[in-house]
Amino acid sequence: MFKVIKLKTLLIGIAVLVLSAAIVTAVVLGVKKAKKEEKAFSPLPKQTIVIDAGHGGADPGVTGVKTGIKESDLNLKMALILGDLFSSAGYRSVQTRYGEGSTMEGAFDKSKDMETRRSVIRSSDPALVISIHMNKYEDASRRGVQVFYSTEESAAFAEEMQAHLNQTMNEPTLGRAFETIRGEYYIAESSDAPSIIIECAFLSNPIDESLISDSDYRLRLAIEIEKAAERYLSGNPS
Repeated sequence: MFKVIKLKTLLIGIAVLVLSAAIVTAVVLGVKKAKKEEKAFSPLPKQTIVIDAGHGGADPGVTGVKTGIKESDLNLKMALILGDLFSSAGYRSVQTRYGEGSTMEGAFDKSKDMETRRSVIRSSDPALVISIHMNKYEDASRRGVQVFYSTEESAAFAEEMQAHLNQTMNEPTLGRAFETIRGEYYIAESSDAPSIIIECAFLSNPIDESLISDSDYRLRLAIEIEKAAERYLSGNPS
């Protein structure tokens, strides 16, 4: 009798172990399958943002009043940081130029350079276009970040960007705000998508030149630009 009970207990124990192993195996396989499916159906990038680093190559743009730093170099540094931020946020980031040169090979031709930028913009089907530049003014005391645009479709985006940059950059450091400026700008007219030009600093002012030459400051400014753009796209203005 004792042997029979002991045998039954042993058989039950073995059955429990086998069942437990089967359950564990099923759970592990299920997790692996779920991860594989999650990877297979990962979401596509939200939308495309084209970032244009103004000037480049034989066209340096304006230069710093203190150090002679080239606008084209600063534009590229800002554009690449901004592109990384958009990519990290899930957007597809496209640059009109990735290197210190212009957008074209061979002898520099300004009109062809601009046409190439327009071609990149249009072929990318962007949700937004942001062109990065540095400013210059005859009054060396002028400082700050200002937004320019060309089309009616870009007005709301320009106003949202300027309001955010006033709140986070201009007012805290300068005690003043800028208004957007509308004009005829080739790049800002290259797409039906909202398109703006951001003049990130006045290189004619030594303080602005020093700030925009600092990588930490450029990152801070790029973060605020990305925030404002994302808020605009989400329909939740600041």
